[in-house]
Amino acid sequence: GVTGVQTCALPISLLSLLLLRFDVLPDWRLALLVSAIMLIMLRASLVLNNFFLSRALYQLCADGSRLGVAAAASMMWQELGFSLLCWFRLFPFSRPYCHHAPRDHLPAVLLLHGYGCNSGFWRRLHQRLNAQGISHAAIDLEPILGSIDDYAERIEAAATRLRHHNQMSELIVVAHSMGGLAARAWLRRYGRHGVARIITLGTPHSGSRLAGYGIGINARQMLPLSAWRPEDRHWLSELGSSENSETRSLFLCFWSRQDNIVTPQDSGALPGARNIAFDGIGHVALGFDARVMQAVTEEITAVRQSRSSAGSQ
Repeated sequence: GVTGVQTCALPISLLSLLLLRFDVLPDWRLALLVSAIMLIMLRASLVLNNFFLSRALYQLCADGSRLGVAAAASMMWQELGFSLLCWFRLFPFSRPYCHHAPRDHLPAVLLLHGYGCNSGFWRRLHQRLNAQGISHAAIDLEPILGSIDDYAERIEAAATRLRHHNQMSELIVVAHSMGGLAARAWLRRYGRHGVARIITLGTPHSGSRLAGYGIGINARQMLPLSAWRPEDRHWLSELGSSENSETRSLFLCFWSRQDNIVTPQDSGALPGARNIAFDGIGHVALGFDARVMQAVTEEITAVRQSRSSAGSQ
């Protein structure tokens, strides 16, 4: 496989070639160093800007206080680190995959990434599921800038394959950010039959104002009602009106009070669902933070054990 160093070197090398081609820098070693610094600074500026626009650092923690300077700096550093990991190591060479664990005939797990990402986002959870012998699959939601409604057919095809592989009528969905909205759109089209649980991480269930800075149909669909033109049909409102209490009860929503992408931050909670908030975790970090990953795997295990107990009775 491609090592992390090789993957990170690709964009750095391309930028270095440009710097050398136009005689911006005379030495290839200096060009590599400057390119690496430029790319890291660009990503860092985007992360910092998102924290500023979302006012994440002003949001209160569970105890009513704001994050201290050290905790805020740690959160921002973690968010930058995982963002760099995704963009320069995980995303470029990731492909959709389906892992079938031998002798696993309990509900498998379907992983749905968020806006502008791909299946590589799930590396950390993939490792945990592998270690526990849990069958799972990760797909790419395409077209990247298309309508969220159009992802439903791709999700249904992957869900059908997973159920067939595990000889199980149910599955569990774990979705990050926009992927949670894609899961809801999938339920609207195909129904809730065969779904044991849907776990969302930082999904803007009521929209995010920062979606206005994105491009594509899916970015517009994630705008909150307050940012929507009155004469247009609000996609999220229509999605919500299609759901009943039974559908909402399938959801477990993890969200961060200091999310730097979803704003207002409590949009990560879905009314009628089970909602659990974390403090001091950025948006991308929700897919990597040990606390969140532990909570996700515990829920997956609990759902699978409940189905195992029911099957043995």
